[in-house]
Amino acid sequence: MTRSLSVAIKKAEGSFTLDVNFVANEGVTSIIGRSGAGKSMTLSTIAGLQDPDEGLILLGDAPLYDPARNINLSPEHRELGMVFQEARLFPHMTVRSNLGYARRNTQAPLATVEEVVELLDISHLLARRPHHLSGGEKQRVAIGRALLSAPAALLMDEPLASLDLARRREIMPFLEQLRHRFSLPILYVSHNLDETLRLADKVIVMDQGSIVASGPVEETLSRIDVQSLILGGSSSGNHPEPVTIMSATIGAKAEDGLYAINTPWGTLAAPDITGAPGSAARLRIRARDIVLSTVKPTGLSIRNIIAGEVGTMTEAGSAQVDILVRSLGDREAPPLWARVTRRAATQMDLQPGQPIWALIKAVVLASDIDLEALR
Repeated sequence: MTRSLSVAIKKAEGSFTLDVNFVANEGVTSIIGRSGAGKSMTLSTIAGLQDPDEGLILLGDAPLYDPARNINLSPEHRELGMVFQEARLFPHMTVRSNLGYARRNTQAPLATVEEVVELLDISHLLARRPHHLSGGEKQRVAIGRALLSAPAALLMDEPLASLDLARRREIMPFLEQLRHRFSLPILYVSHNLDETLRLADKVIVMDQGSIVASGPVEETLSRIDVQSLILGGSSSGNHPEPVTIMSATIGAKAEDGLYAINTPWGTLAAPDITGAPGSAARLRIRARDIVLSTVKPTGLSIRNIIAGEVGTMTEAGSAQVDILVRSLGDREAPPLWARVTRRAATQMDLQPGQPIWALIKAVVLASDIDLEALR
């Protein structure tokens, strides 16, 4: 049975104070924030590598840290698998020996060695030693070792941070499979928005040792204040260009080559999609790629036209405005963000509550969205 990981801890180091309270259930909970937010410190404390000053850490009903009952389990007794930025393999051991070292006789394994080897596609690496492995191969072995330790929860501290783009792309599909194959909480620390969009079921946003936002991925990461925190402001001190984030399902391919993309806003169209029909994705659309019209457009080459209403209007420097567009049909649909010039907003006389049509070019969807099987 899957056990939740409940964390409520405080820890001070010099002028920095970590103060977090959350519950991680089955699936991937991403902890995201800029460097120095306290993400890695949180994982290290949960793992027992550092002691909090006060608080409580529970795995299901079992306490891992409870000073009121004088309980502070050592890392090896917490039933937690840990994957670090660096693989930390034993250099004198083969891959097979590194994997075997992790086996625990007291806990039922999540999978056999053979199953983990097949899952991570490392059978051809078993006789090698770590210095003969690429960075991505080392991390796959490290993940395998963590899984074979029979964890009740998995902690991953920026496992892709030290890899180049090619190695990150290599290992990402294996990370995606973990949530499908194993029913356990996975805490995934990252400062990378793309990783979080691709992997997470829930997101926790941290800043200066505290949780500033948490919840479903699309809802939380669509907030402009959260995007500003994660992405940082521009050189002029303004907030970054907003990104629209929403869940989607790839539909069928039409005779003209366009794929249907089913979204809470309705069915959109895009060419050259690599994901199979029926597979899920998260759409990321830049505010600059959405065009607005105060009348229903006709006679245009743009295929994706969405009816909505103007929501908030946020200044984006001296010459631009970010317009939030709300759905008319589904109030639960995530908002769209469009960035227009201040002159355009003035000449169009845009006002909150006003009917508006948002236009998205199909080729933008094809080029800007990773629509491989994301979930």
